[in-house]
Amino acid sequence: MIVWAILHFFLSTSLLKRLPIVGEFFIVDSVLMIIGGIILIVGVTSLYIPTLVLNWANYLLLTESRIYPAPVLGIPLPAINQYVIGSFILDIIIIIVTTVVYVTKR
Repeated sequence: MIVWAILHFFLSTSLLKRLPIVGEFFIVDSVLMIIGGIILIVGVTSLYIPTLVLNWANYLLLTESRIYPAPVLGIPLPAINQYVIGSFILDIIIIIVTTVVYVTKR
């Protein structure tokens, strides 16, 4: 989750100039993912489900915004580059790891 947040902090710097709303969303989302990573590391089991929901929301927003209009912008985001593919892969890994941690800690 921390790697994902670092990637999105990096992407937000360039997006703040072209698409400020998306850049600001990336910053807020990165902070939430860092908090989610801390929750998993510390082991606050009562917050595993919200963390898993956040991970799914990120994955679904990334997927949805490539096909349908992005929720804030109203247009699809056409770019599919190495950062998008990397985010897809990281999202899937994060969902799997969070689910495994949740199931094993029950």
